[in-house]
Amino acid sequence: MAAALRAEVEELVAKIGDKAGAQAALEGLGALAKSKGRAAEPFLVANFAKILQGADDKSKNVATAAMDACKAIMEVVSPFAIDLLMPALLAGMSVKAKPSQKEATLQIVTTFASKAPKAVGYALVILVSPVADLTCDIKKEVKLAAVECMTAIAGCTGNRDLEPFLPSVVEAAQSITNTHKCVEKLAGCIFVQNVEAPALAVMLPVLSRGLNDKSEEVKRTCCQIVDNMCKVVEDPAAVLPIMPKLEPLVRAATEKIADPEARAMAEKALKTLQKSAEGCETKEISAEEALKQVKAALGDKATGDEVFEMQASHVAALASTATNMRSFDAAEWKTYIGALEPFSGVIEELRAKLEVASKPKEEIEEEDTDGVDLYKGSFSLAYGTLTLLRDTKMHLKRNRFYGLLGPNQCGKTTLMRAIVNEQLEGFPKRDELKSVFVEHEIEDVEVDVQDDGFPIFSVDKPGWWWVVYTCNEVYKIEKTATEEQVKELMKSVGFGWHGGPDRAANLELPVTSYSGGWKMKMQLCAAQLMNADVLMLDEPTGHLDVDNVLWLENWLEAFPGSIICTSHFTPFLDKMCTHIIDFQDRRLKTFKGEKGKCLTQFVEKHPEKKSYFELSNEIMKFTFPEPGAMEGVKSRSKVILRMSAVSFTYPTKDKPTIVDVSLTVSQVSRVAVIGANGAGKSTAIKVLVGEQKPTEGSIWKASGLRMAYVAQHAFHHLEKHMQETPTAYIMWRFAGNDDKESLEFKSKELSVDEATARSQKWCIDTVSGAVRRCTSAAEDAKKNKQDEAGTVIPDAAVNRRQKKKEKTYEYEIKWQFKSMDQNSWVEKEILIKMGYLKLVQREDERQAAMAGLMTKQLTQPSVEKHLTDFGIDPESASHTQINQLSGGMKVKVVLAAAMWQNPHVLILDEPTNYLDREGLGALVLAIKDYKGGVLIISHNKEFCDGVATEKWIMKGGFLRIEGESVADEADQLGSNQAAEDVYDGAGNKIVVNKVVTLSDKDKKKAIKDIEKRIKDNKKKKVLTDEEVWELEDKLNELKEGLKAEAPA
Repeated sequence: MAAALRAEVEELVAKIGDKAGAQAALEGLGALAKSKGRAAEPFLVANFAKILQGADDKSKNVATAAMDACKAIMEVVSPFAIDLLMPALLAGMSVKAKPSQKEATLQIVTTFASKAPKAVGYALVILVSPVADLTCDIKKEVKLAAVECMTAIAGCTGNRDLEPFLPSVVEAAQSITNTHKCVEKLAGCIFVQNVEAPALAVMLPVLSRGLNDKSEEVKRTCCQIVDNMCKVVEDPAAVLPIMPKLEPLVRAATEKIADPEARAMAEKALKTLQKSAEGCETKEISAEEALKQVKAALGDKATGDEVFEMQASHVAALASTATNMRSFDAAEWKTYIGALEPFSGVIEELRAKLEVASKPKEEIEEEDTDGVDLYKGSFSLAYGTLTLLRDTKMHLKRNRFYGLLGPNQCGKTTLMRAIVNEQLEGFPKRDELKSVFVEHEIEDVEVDVQDDGFPIFSVDKPGWWWVVYTCNEVYKIEKTATEEQVKELMKSVGFGWHGGPDRAANLELPVTSYSGGWKMKMQLCAAQLMNADVLMLDEPTGHLDVDNVLWLENWLEAFPGSIICTSHFTPFLDKMCTHIIDFQDRRLKTFKGEKGKCLTQFVEKHPEKKSYFELSNEIMKFTFPEPGAMEGVKSRSKVILRMSAVSFTYPTKDKPTIVDVSLTVSQVSRVAVIGANGAGKSTAIKVLVGEQKPTEGSIWKASGLRMAYVAQHAFHHLEKHMQETPTAYIMWRFAGNDDKESLEFKSKELSVDEATARSQKWCIDTVSGAVRRCTSAAEDAKKNKQDEAGTVIPDAAVNRRQKKKEKTYEYEIKWQFKSMDQNSWVEKEILIKMGYLKLVQREDERQAAMAGLMTKQLTQPSVEKHLTDFGIDPESASHTQINQLSGGMKVKVVLAAAMWQNPHVLILDEPTNYLDREGLGALVLAIKDYKGGVLIISHNKEFCDGVATEKWIMKGGFLRIEGESVADEADQLGSNQAAEDVYDGAGNKIVVNKVVTLSDKDKKKAIKDIEKRIKDNKKKKVLTDEEVWELEDKLNELKEGLKAEAPA
């Protein structure tokens, strides 16, 4: 039968050249394809080129018959015949082909793309360039057919990330102008799905044109696209076909681009491209090799005649293509390859052999054979433009504690979030395997709407309500959680309640009022009620004190499921882990150890991982800027910030959170603020920086003091800027020589004294022009009426100047409801008496910030340089949105922004929560070299011991100070060393006045003068509190000096 079919096909093909019989022959071939189907495929495919040539016949009937015959063949032919058909298709689209043949070939490819998208995707590397070229053909019919064909084949990439951009890719093929627009759009494409050969192939025409463009910006963007795509390439074999065309273009960009930043991007893209093509372990199977396997499988059934050889070669070619497409579905092989006799009986054996032959040899990991499997599989993972894991394996067992290790940006948190969001391919869903993720930042979910139309979010609800909602509505547990059940559980782990003990967190209060530690406890309650199979923890010890870490360890020991945990607190991991899962070169490597010393054993086996134990860094380094000079401060050991007898009570609490706290800070301070959760550490710092207003007591700051504050929940600094780049965020924040966040986070509430002072009316004296109190009606009714008609209320302080003789400041005040030309200069003492101390402080802060900011240029290169000092490369700084950065990178952005204005004091609240070991090591080294004061709140004892010489211990709201921050010899006022020249950030020399040693006579005179000023002030009240404190400090210093020099 096969021999007869072959003879019939060849007889009809021979008649195509005969004008009289061409139409009938082509019609006969079409009919044969429909009637005989797959049996005639080897012979029809072998003669397909000759059949397709009939489409350029001058006779319309012959051309139509040829087109119909080709379509009939394409309907029955195997998708895996694409390699056999390709020579005929390329010839039909070549420059030498006639327009009618080009049009016919394009239509055939379009038809085949809808029938076999995977096969066309596989062949895109060869197909896309000739089709793209024909979209610019001078013949309208050919151009339209090419555009339609390009649209069809572009849809065969199988890449969901590219789908929204494919219309632009098709348009770009038609015009260089469209190429520019397409490149700009593609720069915003976030590749998450693995990029395979079809996606790379369809992008090749756009990238080729872009990289050959004159515009350096277009070239830079093309290089960025190449870099982004190649990072998500799973199989190096996908890149190899495009390397001959793409690599020379990217290499040329590295040599010809003048802009250093763009050139750096090109160099980075070239490295990524070359790296993605390295280590190709997948073996291509040739048709000849497949033919040997076919004959070996058939054995004695191989007849060896010409027809058999033709059929065997055809089957081998199909099997070769299927293997190289990585398509090993048994049903597809049986349908599309094994339809012919005698091959159908051996097709499964052939498929299995070729699958094994094409696979690389895998590295065998030690299997954990004990226990019950929860998950065993492989997957890839990406986040934004970063490939995190590529075709990696993971094996999870029940009742295990897995510690996740790896640097920032490697994908630890993203992996756990992908599991809980059911985004990990092949990982069991929640109804099969309950997976719970406990993290610091709880996601807002809109749960209701207020009467005024504003939404109510889940975190605005009480803690007990959040647990009930999460269990019943989000995870939909079978046995619903009740309010009573949840409240009892939350009470058992330490939550307070109305009418119960006054605890740090109340289960009746909103989730937003909880600290990080209490949020974690709340989520653990939800996990316990769900009977979770897999519990995932992101830095669980970050907000916990020693007692609560012990509580957590005991809780986790009793947890019946498996635990996946990432933590920078190595003693915790070493104690709890049974296994280590390490991120290595976009793969997960699992290590089985002994509980109690698992991490230690892991490091013994892998010494290069020793950085997980040490707070040192040879790779990364942070560089903090010099704080700059402060007026009147001649020594780094001088007090520049003082808190005196301060108490603070939250509105929702009955008891004060901090009580009678007094402390001082200088530029040599290296302070660790420690204490149990809820002891008042963060509250004390918030009061110190002005984010909260003290209930009692006072805060004094030296004039010109600049403070940098990185909050416990560091990301709140970035919440409104997630769609911006780090560079754009810093340029926005400090535009106009001002720190916008210092305005945003300062308390605007008036104290009782300020409110009382503001109730007194003030006016501008018509004679002297000075600001004075309005005369009361009791004193002079007529004058009172005149004064009140001219009442003034400060609106803003717009400038400041020093009165050198009196050594005080006066401020240019813009009055409410008056124009700027009616501004007045008002003395500091008067403004304070008017109740506008905050206005004075705000202008002092603005002037201080301006002094720090004026030493730097707020330009993109300058900001990028500053961010580089904190471990953020220019690409992440200026071309990556903040929402695409990892938690560790976001903390670096916050830290860099805080240090932009060269602060004199740096305050860090829980800095260890998101920084990895390398980041912490870099931070320790930077703090040691920093010339300003540092205050740190942290439960990480290792970190605190590495930087702090003084401890503020908070317990029950009270402060106890241990240790001392000691100045270096060069920092002392009385240093005998020769003074060195000092320069500001702009390179200007600052004249430093030497300290003059006073004689005993001069000291006694100075003491009398100071005592007189203090005595006069008790009557006249002309000095501010901070000036009185300064005089008292000077008085004590002079008296001690006299006493020390007196004879024994």
